[in-house]
Amino acid sequence: MKTTIVSLTEDTVRFLIEGVDTAFVNALRRTMVSEVPTMTIEDIFYFDNSSLVPDEILANRIGFTPLKTDLDSYVLPEECDCEAELGCPKCRAVLTMDVESTGDTITVYSGDLVPDDPNTAPASDKIVLAKLAEGQAIRFEAYAQLGQGKVHSKWTPTSMCVYQNVSVIPITDKAQAEDCVSDCGDAAVIEGDSLKIIDIQKFDSCKRCRELAPHEQILENLKEDEFLFTVESTGALPPQRIVTEAVKILKQKLATLSEKVDKDELHDEISDFEVPELDEGKLYSVGSGDFDEDEEGGAEEGFTGGIDEE
Repeated sequence: MKTTIVSLTEDTVRFLIEGVDTAFVNALRRTMVSEVPTMTIEDIFYFDNSSLVPDEILANRIGFTPLKTDLDSYVLPEECDCEAELGCPKCRAVLTMDVESTGDTITVYSGDLVPDDPNTAPASDKIVLAKLAEGQAIRFEAYAQLGQGKVHSKWTPTSMCVYQNVSVIPITDKAQAEDCVSDCGDAAVIEGDSLKIIDIQKFDSCKRCRELAPHEQILENLKEDEFLFTVESTGALPPQRIVTEAVKILKQKLATLSEKVDKDELHDEISDFEVPELDEGKLYSVGSGDFDEDEEGGAEEGFTGGIDEE
């Protein structure tokens, strides 16, 4: 396996990975999206919310606000030895908000969240949470903790995580190919007598490049063992850290699987379970109330199975 960084910015990394199949790159993608942990607010205790935004809606907006994540200082709640419902300093970060409008209408931003630990501050301070008219206020204490995207999407560290095959086509006009490569930047490179198209979408957006290599020809020459990955971070973690953490998690899972293979523990015992009995004679669901049926199997007088009679 060989990897090559194509580009790296503050929030996005693009890299080539060669010598693997689709199953591997998809496993890597799924690991980045659903298993790399990030810090997100989980519990909120309101002292005052006189805004027009209901508590639960405001909590949802705050929960989806990406927080900077320090994976070296905190652990997942299920791995912490405190066993406390609201966590401890090893698995929990505290943020507070105390905003009140004393005059004109003001906008409450994510930057108004005040973290006890600067390393867990909001990734962006410009996310709009609410607006307050004169006399209205929002005051609360919030607890953030590490979590994984497979539990809730608010813990997903990526806003985009995609891959695509690389295509290699023979060059028919080298001068035109060189012009295309110079115009399209990192979308394609020349390798010997072939044109290696790294970013098909970007390549197709150039009219000159489309004339050089039609889309049908590109799709006919896809490499099955080389892919371009694009990983965009929400701001919780640097994009390169997301990739490296995903690789660590994937390696750990493979090591566990290898250990189970060696011990012949691939088949977990399936325990018996009881199937609940369903009374087909009743038209109402469990929990809708207790109704006694008459001797002929009909419902008690006055009950119509949830249908109102006029």
